[in-house]
Amino acid sequence: LIMAKAIGIDLGTTNSVAAIKKVETEIIKNSEGEFITPSCVNIQKRILLKPKFVVGRNALEWLKQDPENTITAIKRLIGRSYHDPEVAQFIKEQRLAYKISKNSKGSENSLVIQAAGKEFTAEEISAEILSKIKTDTQKREGSKVEFAVITVPAYFNDKQKRGTRIAAAQAGLKVQRLLSEPTAAAISFGVDQVKGEEAQVVLVFDFGGGTLDLSVLTISGGQFIEQGKGGDMWLGGNDIDRLLSDYVLAETAKEYEIEDIDALISKAEVKNRNRFLAELKSAVEQAKIKLSSHNEAWVEVLGLLCDEDGDSIDIEVELSRERFDQLLQPVIASIMKLTDEIIENIHFTPDLIDKVLLVGGSAKIPLIISSMQEKFGSEKVMIHERPMLAIAEGAAILSHRLADTYECPGCGHNVQQIDKICSKCDFNLEQHTIDQGVFDIVHSSAHDYFIQLADHQSHLLIEKNTPLPCSASETFTMVQIEQRIVHLKFFNIVNHEEQLIGDLWLGIDDKQFDDEAANLVLDNPLQVVLTINIDENNLVEISAQIKDLPDIKLSKTLSRGNADEKLFMALEELIDKANLRGYSTYVSNDLESRVVSIIRNIEQVVAPNTDKINENAYNLATMKIAKADRISTEGHAPQSTAYYTQDLLDSFADAIPDDLQRQLQEDVAELKEMDEKGSYDESMNAYKKLNEDLDDDRLRTASILTDIQYAGQLCMHQGEPARAPKFFKAIRDILQAMNEGNLDKLQAIMDDVMPEVGALLSREKSETQKIFKDITK
Repeated sequence: LIMAKAIGIDLGTTNSVAAIKKVETEIIKNSEGEFITPSCVNIQKRILLKPKFVVGRNALEWLKQDPENTITAIKRLIGRSYHDPEVAQFIKEQRLAYKISKNSKGSENSLVIQAAGKEFTAEEISAEILSKIKTDTQKREGSKVEFAVITVPAYFNDKQKRGTRIAAAQAGLKVQRLLSEPTAAAISFGVDQVKGEEAQVVLVFDFGGGTLDLSVLTISGGQFIEQGKGGDMWLGGNDIDRLLSDYVLAETAKEYEIEDIDALISKAEVKNRNRFLAELKSAVEQAKIKLSSHNEAWVEVLGLLCDEDGDSIDIEVELSRERFDQLLQPVIASIMKLTDEIIENIHFTPDLIDKVLLVGGSAKIPLIISSMQEKFGSEKVMIHERPMLAIAEGAAILSHRLADTYECPGCGHNVQQIDKICSKCDFNLEQHTIDQGVFDIVHSSAHDYFIQLADHQSHLLIEKNTPLPCSASETFTMVQIEQRIVHLKFFNIVNHEEQLIGDLWLGIDDKQFDDEAANLVLDNPLQVVLTINIDENNLVEISAQIKDLPDIKLSKTLSRGNADEKLFMALEELIDKANLRGYSTYVSNDLESRVVSIIRNIEQVVAPNTDKINENAYNLATMKIAKADRISTEGHAPQSTAYYTQDLLDSFADAIPDDLQRQLQEDVAELKEMDEKGSYDESMNAYKKLNEDLDDDRLRTASILTDIQYAGQLCMHQGEPARAPKFFKAIRDILQAMNEGNLDKLQAIMDDVMPEVGALLSREKSETQKIFKDITK
């Protein structure tokens, strides 16, 4: 293999295409000799071996004989939650033969596909499609393929885009850019149609198998500026197929006088039902394609459906263009509404649109073309010459532009992207890039980005259509002065509904707080400085740090329904349960310390680039959550006791015999280690040992001094600072009396101060305390 190549990939719902730009842009044929690779994966179980994946045209052949293990339309599920209404509808209507279920290792904000006796994420299935494209391209080009621009729907949210990037990483591809599909189509169009300094505003109407994507771009001088994005992630050619299927089944039910044909189909044996539905889908799709150029088509599926008596029900339904147009009316209404919305959102009017570019297989439907012509004028509406290939072409052009090196169009010599003139033939590379390629793309955010505040309030961080990359930094305040946990939740507004895109947890352990905050006077809750960065790919990274404690910080991409999110949800449930039950101050403090420790463990569970799960970290965090739940439910406070013991040793070591000091230090170390890595029983045994040693009579004086000191600290923290000096003076007087051997004075001081100490500690012990994790603005 020679120098690594960079390619463009249109990873589609129904079909995928790869292209490469050399002197000209070329679509790459796959191993079957075709330009288009069906986005279809068949998974075959093998004894004692890893499952076998069959991808593309060959996988389609398995769709009829093994539909339960043949995955189509996976793009619609990437980055999706099991409880998304559209996913629930898929499952309810049994539109897909394969089984979708909850992710056993993730939260309900993710899902998996059950096939060949295993769980597969949508990213893993997509990675198989990308792997085939990569392998086929390497064979065709005789070069290693390492980099790619991969296209995604303009309306994909952060979670879906990150899922696509994870799929690429699993396929061994480094993503140069995630490019919105309409922008890719505009690049392909603009390279041929818009030259030099000429400026045009183009509405790209990309209607594929799974999504409707709309983008308004200004194209000028090699620049592509995204003005606005819109569309519907759940409206595509597949939905038109469903409308036609429903009509065909309704007509068949009338002919055979069947009261509920859907119920009849659902009662069929799984294998027969799945084969029938696969054949029906194929027949309907062919009819739809034919109706784009003919006035009528037939849908025939013979001998695969039977009534309750076992008699054959043959599907033979004629579809006219006129009837097809009638069925499409709801789709057309949705399309027009979405088109109006995107133009209104960027404060444009239809007359400001110079061109309307139609791409995607579904955009060739005559009624859709005529509807767009009626709205914008026939002269403005253009159907891309290569509607099925345009997106891959645009991706390849950008991939070429982003590569470090490429071949000079004049002589084929390898040149650097920064070179303006070819050193070998003096070819003007810079002018060629502007005239024939893409000089620059200004991306924009696809959605509004919000953060959730206390009491379910929300705060806007980044507005939709903000030019990318962009960054925003704001300061928020914790809700309680001693708060040590911050839970930040982020969401988009998509189709006027909130859509969670991930969360981030920040924990401050006791040592961090004591070390960092020693010189702070905390009259108010700590503040959190939050920075949100969105890159050109619309991928979000969040950084958070405590304003006055700059060493306490975290920077990461958001959790996305994976194992870490499942654990964080269990952690939140644990906190909510504790707050509902009203644990004592000591138990709540103990649990809060455990939560901070568990947060650190969870952050190690998922690899940031591939989403691979660290099983050891996952199991440790799972065990620690269960242990924390049991310990707090039973009213124990081992970590609070360890903290008390350490405070006793640090403050009053002179009053403790050396051998007992060493024993207590060993006890505390053992308890901390067991709390960090040990089982419930191991933690409780260490806790029991510490308590036994704390009962040693030789600790009586040090324990009394520690109680008095704690009473003074309580006064400082609970709004009674005027009382605190009495306790701190008592400690000094007791130590002096001990040094003097004045037992009468010692007893008098203790008789005076200990009733108040006892009352304060008793009140503290009886009070309940919440664990706070929210922020306010």
